Amino acid sequence: MDKISIGSLQNISNPTSVAKVTPYEAQEDFKSYLKGALETLSETQAQSNQATQGLMNGNMDNLHQVMITAEKASVTMQTTLEIRNKVVEAYQEIMRMQV
Repeated sequence: MDKISIGSLQNISNPTSVAKVTPYEAQEDFKSYLKGALETLSETQAQSNQATQGLMNGNMDNLHQVMITAEKASVTMQTTLEIRNKVVEAYQEIMRMQV
């Protein structure tokens, strides 16, 4: 999660500094944020798999580091799933709205 910038999220909390954004720009920003989050998740999972493989092959002898990497991957996955659940829940709520 180190690569995901929260600068855009900080702008949301400070409405006086937010410039007018078109719906397309908002969609693109949201899409790039989600894409970055998924890339980070993929990288974290790959690092965990690589560390685990290294431990099994005898190339790595630091079990603590392997466990830390695995836990990072687990927390990142749980966070991503919760974000996904909230997005789906918001979408369903919007679809229930009467026009």
